[in-house]
Amino acid sequence: MNHPQRTTEHSLKHDTSPIERADHTAAYLDVYPTQQAWLAFFDKTLLVIGSVALALALVFFIAYNWLDMGKMGKFALVEGALVMTIVLYVGLCVRRQFLLIRQLLLLIASIITGSLLALFGQTYQTGADTWQLFFVWALLITPWVMISRFPALWLLWLGLLNTCLLSYLDVTGFLFNDNIYQGVIEIGALAFINFVALNLWLFFIDHKSPSQTTSANADIDTPSPTAAHTQNQTRAGLHWSTYVVGLLSTYAITHLAIFTIFDNGNFTIPIILLSLWAIWCGFMVWRFYRYRVDVLMLTYVSGSAIIVVMCWAGRFLLENTNSSGFLMLALLLVGMSSAAVVWLRKAARLSHKRTTTSDMVNESVEVNATDRSAIDKNSETNLGNGHDQEDTPWFVQILFSFSGLLASLFFIGFLTLILESTGALDNAMMIGMIGLLLNACGFLLFKYEHRRHSMFLSSLAFMISVAGQSYVVYSLIESSISHPLDVWVFLLLQSALTLIVPSFMYRLIGSLVVFGCMVFLLGYYALPEISLGLLALIAIVSHLQRYRLLQRIPAQWHLVSSEVIKAIGYASALMLLCISVYFIVDEYRYGFDNNDGLFRYHYYWAQGLLTLASLYAAYLILQRYRVQWHSAVGLITGSAVIVLGIISTYVTGLLATSLIIIIAMANSKRTLLGIGVFALVCYVFWYYYQLNTSLLVKSVSVLVVGIVLLLLRWILVKRYSAHDLSASGARIQHNASQVDSEEHVS
Repeated sequence: MNHPQRTTEHSLKHDTSPIERADHTAAYLDVYPTQQAWLAFFDKTLLVIGSVALALALVFFIAYNWLDMGKMGKFALVEGALVMTIVLYVGLCVRRQFLLIRQLLLLIASIITGSLLALFGQTYQTGADTWQLFFVWALLITPWVMISRFPALWLLWLGLLNTCLLSYLDVTGFLFNDNIYQGVIEIGALAFINFVALNLWLFFIDHKSPSQTTSANADIDTPSPTAAHTQNQTRAGLHWSTYVVGLLSTYAITHLAIFTIFDNGNFTIPIILLSLWAIWCGFMVWRFYRYRVDVLMLTYVSGSAIIVVMCWAGRFLLENTNSSGFLMLALLLVGMSSAAVVWLRKAARLSHKRTTTSDMVNESVEVNATDRSAIDKNSETNLGNGHDQEDTPWFVQILFSFSGLLASLFFIGFLTLILESTGALDNAMMIGMIGLLLNACGFLLFKYEHRRHSMFLSSLAFMISVAGQSYVVYSLIESSISHPLDVWVFLLLQSALTLIVPSFMYRLIGSLVVFGCMVFLLGYYALPEISLGLLALIAIVSHLQRYRLLQRIPAQWHLVSSEVIKAIGYASALMLLCISVYFIVDEYRYGFDNNDGLFRYHYYWAQGLLTLASLYAAYLILQRYRVQWHSAVGLITGSAVIVLGIISTYVTGLLATSLIIIIAMANSKRTLLGIGVFALVCYVFWYYYQLNTSLLVKSVSVLVVGIVLLLLRWILVKRYSAHDLSASGARIQHNASQVDSEEHVS
């Protein structure tokens, strides 16, 4: 969360500004993006997605099992596309223009190279060992990777290298090695490669200036004071690709540390591997806590430590499958996760304290002396409030929630073994009473923790509450209550707990469960088409109309209501992204059990409702900027949403992910933006393997998407870049100089 968002949230929580002024305050502090920021966002997004879509269309087209096209025609098509891409790149290099476009052309050329190698191997039946394909692919694109200075292309190259290494070690045997040693060599080589890659990323990528990691389009990406401030805040952390490489390194070294966990014959190798893992942990702590604080990297280390310790502890505590072992594992996990969250919060406050001074200097252009003093006061209060959930990064909260869920499983194992010996598990009513009692205990612990600010109590309450809900679900399944009624009962119970339990992560998971029950019931009553539109509408209202909703709630309930609305917003967005793929099929199938009958999912109706919800979101965003729906901008926006909705009928998940990304951009929610981008990438892979349409239809659909997006970008640049952006930049520069002169006089 950036500093303006912290200030807005703090003002809302402590009633330092009226709720009626929340939208104005957010716009004044640049929480809402400016017109220039929107144009830059659409320019870069449409260019990247459109270019990648064209490359994927070619890959899908070649992968289609053509019977009429000869091998020479296929090779001519791929090689012609490759030559055309390189020619365009050379032409732009000669003119020294459009750095981002040049980088994308090299990325497209690299993808086409892989398609060409796959076509060659398929045609001439070469490459019996798959590692050869990835090795040659990585080798051929290495010059482009070196000259592109494009992190996405570097990640592609690193992924090819990892895949090549694993494929090679799988088919290559080493002398005097058994299966255990072979696996250690494989995972050890993977850990070494990714650790070296992480250090290279830190040395080269992290030392690049902000201008080298952004678009060089002079027309669209002209920096403003607001954009520069946001950019400085972004560069306060590492580049996003560095976090991806850090995650790969964490996975490899963690896998290596627990690989020999069931090897009872030799203790030398586990000790060596654990020593290597400890050295890696020491380096990460030194690099990202002592040298430069980075909370996400430290979260990787904490997660790795929790996994390794829990795996080795479970190895010895669960040998006899006794109840005490499950209880000890649950308490150990609760203690470790609590200590990790406390340490990470301390690191987050330390990092924020180091950047507060520079943030105040950057904001001095946009606010007057009175506003700056208020912000300074709010910032100091936020720094002192170490237990405020808004000061806890989202990835730390995810670590806390996953640890709590896993601890609840151990706790359920402990209770189940005890209850099984008493015969209580044979009575559904008894199980339900135990579940309700556990929920009551969890609620009391949450209330007590809310006053004492104890992370251990919070984690313990989370564990007990989840275990209680699991027993309630089991009792409802085993009871004599009819099938849809038990879902209704659990939905009402979960809704009540979501409202009253004072924990954001509990409310988020509870909201996910509520929306899952809602989707189930709509499917049961043969109305699954409503799910997409309804979830989209809930996400839109909770994110874009949050302050309007709070105006209708009494002031004493603003804090609780704000957290509930925030949890509902994230949960509805996540559930929308999940079911937008699950439901969209065009064939009869068994869906939710509806009297054992088949029903057809009318995806045209579903996409129509989702399109209407997206139009409502566009209307709300335009209303923020006083743009009329019947104006030129409004008509273009509405037409673009409708076209995207039509295309999304055949390209699964496109409109849903686009809606989430736009909502994230409108509210400057980087977490939600990352979720939307990640879902979009996952949908591409899922769409390739979807069996209800042929690769030819997929190729044409993706080709249409790429052409439409690039055409929209061309219209955007043609209409706005020459006049509106220059005028906007002139106004910003004039306002900045006027503020500077006023401050100089004062």
